[in-house]
Amino acid sequence: MRDADPLLLWERGDETDEAYLIGVLSSIPADWYARRFVEKHLDYYIFNGIPIPRASSENQLRRRAVNLAGRLAAVDDRYTDWAEALGVDYGPLDEDTKQEKICELDAVVAHLYGLSRDHVEVIFETFHDGWDYDERLERVLDYYADWADRLDLDHANREAEQAAGTRNDD
Repeated sequence: MRDADPLLLWERGDETDEAYLIGVLSSIPADWYARRFVEKHLDYYIFNGIPIPRASSENQLRRRAVNLAGRLAAVDDRYTDWAEALGVDYGPLDEDTKQEKICELDAVVAHLYGLSRDHVEVIFETFHDGWDYDERLERVLDYYADWADRLDLDHANREAEQAAGTRNDD
């Protein structure tokens, strides 16, 4: 018997927790990690092992990931109630806006994982053979630098980031 596809049951949490998890799991950093272990089928053991950065609800990066993921996922009026709970608009996005939000989400999640700029570059370079990543990487790194400047992050000093509430990985 083959493993069934993993599914998530929500025992606790709210729409912001859903959007946060969607955002993290939809990002290149989380996808890259999963691809280190998955060739054809994602089973429970691998899915349960994907690290999800823990961040408080007050964390600016978490709040931004929720906002971005919520807006990207709320593609039409079926998501009205969910989008309202998140405080985001719903409906289709033009392709440029959508891509910008995806790039920013990748950057925000990279910071939530505590990844350096070099780590982000390696993730993109090794993500998928033959993919044309240069433009997306450039945009992600722009957002990465913007958030690093905004929150004074360099991911070299874990204790300082933990004290600032921007890193909680212990």
